[in-house]
Amino acid sequence: MKVMKFGGTCLGSEDALDRVSKVVQAEKDSKIVVVSAACGVTNTLKEFISKSRQEKEIDDLLLALRMRHIDMLPKTEGQVRKEALDLIEEKMTKLERLLYGVTYTEELTPRTNDLILSFGERLSAIVVAARLTDEGLNAIAMESDAIGFITNDHHGNAVALLDLCEKNMGASLDSAIRQGITPVVTGFFGTTQNGHVTTVGRSGTDYSAAVIAYATNAKPIEIWKEVDGFMSADPKLVKESFTIESLSYEEAAELAYFGAQVLHARAVQPARLKGIEIIIKNLYSPEAPGTTIGNGKQTKKDVIKSVSYVPKVATLKVYDTGAGYKSGFLSDITNCLASEGVNIFSATTSQTCVAVLIDENQIHLAKRAIKSIIGGVGESFEIKPGVALVCTVGEGLGYTEGVAARVFKAVASKKVNVDLISAGASTVAYHFTVDNKDLKKTVMAIHKEFFTPVQNDAD
Repeated sequence: MKVMKFGGTCLGSEDALDRVSKVVQAEKDSKIVVVSAACGVTNTLKEFISKSRQEKEIDDLLLALRMRHIDMLPKTEGQVRKEALDLIEEKMTKLERLLYGVTYTEELTPRTNDLILSFGERLSAIVVAARLTDEGLNAIAMESDAIGFITNDHHGNAVALLDLCEKNMGASLDSAIRQGITPVVTGFFGTTQNGHVTTVGRSGTDYSAAVIAYATNAKPIEIWKEVDGFMSADPKLVKESFTIESLSYEEAAELAYFGAQVLHARAVQPARLKGIEIIIKNLYSPEAPGTTIGNGKQTKKDVIKSVSYVPKVATLKVYDTGAGYKSGFLSDITNCLASEGVNIFSATTSQTCVAVLIDENQIHLAKRAIKSIIGGVGESFEIKPGVALVCTVGEGLGYTEGVAARVFKAVASKKVNVDLISAGASTVAYHFTVDNKDLKKTVMAIHKEFFTPVQNDAD
């Protein structure tokens, strides 16, 4: 039995939906299908509830969502289509009540926010199950909160309680499989032990698929996308980049966290705990091997397997004389930023300064947070925008002599200044920052040093 996850772009057109049906039908063994919302639906819902709305706006949104998902259903008139239409109407009625409730009360709690955002997956599961059934499979849409995807209470970024998921969800899905059913399960959300819907973070359906595999002992997890897998570099920056055949769990987690938008970083943990391989597959080239992620630690001769990056980062530095001797100085800063919802990519410290990397879009939040503690914690601070975080990844990087020197020599040859450097925390990755304007030539220089020569590289 395997888990097959399909993201929003795999549900974004009639052609893509047909391909999903063919891929699932081609798998003759038992399988669990996990789906995201159709492309753009979650963003639409998130943007809609971000501001006050009039009743007509609600009606227009509901009509657009209803028609979009009806258009996605199989075109054959019959019982399958009729039952799917009824289910879609049932979901739209519930969503309508929620949206009107938010409008009338002018209040949106984290709990209600998560519940509203879950409707994209609820609708897409109905569509995919109907299409598979219309093609001859016995497929049923199953909602993750109803079958026991149990999480903690952290709305917006919940973490699955794996033991409870295995006990509850595992039993529900195993029962369906034994009856010859192909479950089509909603990704992205679960429920607290008290029955309140939680979401697991944006693009979190990869994580949902990994939790489902953990709960059912399914192997492997196939993540179906519109790309062949992880690449040696971003092909938009390096035309000679190529697909990586295999990665360790640690390598994949580092690449996923630091910019390679192929896999959700949190999907690695549940899979690693049970030694379940994750395979990245291309919906438009299903015969391609893709990238396999697993326990195998394959160190290549030149160690580095990929260069990834996070653009548009800002460096926040908090200064204090003798900061290195002050107990709790770093935690005071990180807790202060966390109170405003600021995510920290990386942190470094010295005797007089703590430097953290944050998203440029959160600078205003970081300023508000840090200003509230300056004088008590820290003497002054500064924020430098326009920074890119570069990550070099490879098994053995942390203990192979000369690799770091080659990286920084290659970067220096392009007259690029490196600011913050983080090494040692991971044995498979180095991170460092450069100015955004130098990002392309930095990535190209490293790729040229460790992989195929790059033509026409920028100075």
